[in-house]
Amino acid sequence: MMSKNEGACTPRTIWLASILAALAIGAAGTWYLRPNIPPQSPPLIALDKMGHLVSVKVEFADVIEFTQSRTLDIPWSLWQITYAGTRVLLIAKGDCLVGTDLRRGQYEAADAAKRHTTLVLPTPTVMQARVNHAATAGGTRLYAVSNQGIAALLPGDSNRMQAIDAAMRLAQARVEAAGRTPEVIQAAKENAELVLRGSFASIGWTVYVVWK
Repeated sequence: MMSKNEGACTPRTIWLASILAALAIGAAGTWYLRPNIPPQSPPLIALDKMGHLVSVKVEFADVIEFTQSRTLDIPWSLWQITYAGTRVLLIAKGDCLVGTDLRRGQYEAADAAKRHTTLVLPTPTVMQARVNHAATAGGTRLYAVSNQGIAALLPGDSNRMQAIDAAMRLAQARVEAAGRTPEVIQAAKENAELVLRGSFASIGWTVYVVWK
């Protein structure tokens, strides 16, 4: 025979059941009704803070033979007479850094749902070019400086120093030119793309690079 309280629900039991049911209904409603929030744009969107991406370093070495001539203008004509000169022979060594100015880059498109974006970048350029003047085996070596014609009879070192300075300027120009060859620019593009793809992949995005 069942007692009076057997099988009956106490007020405390009913209260707990009501709370649990309400929580379950609320959780289910939240799960079904939550908005479909797309992934955020990549955190690397602030290109102006990324600066320059150096992707190629060109090691330069070349023999430079330069002659600085001295001439006299013939009055009332377009002709000149070479009367002296200074010849400089050196082995120029240096390096050149080639990179991309990411501050000038722009996102052409960004698909947050598929997590990929297109990045338009300027063509890589020479960031830094220098002639190595260190007095070591790795530096530029001056092999010969010789005066020709009347210059050999003139006193002082001014002609000699002017010719050396001009030869060094020529070496500097050639170092910069070495960083502008099509092969170097293409290598700089490919290396930059590898770095950028790896950076975006680390945050779950795919980037397509377009060069302009």
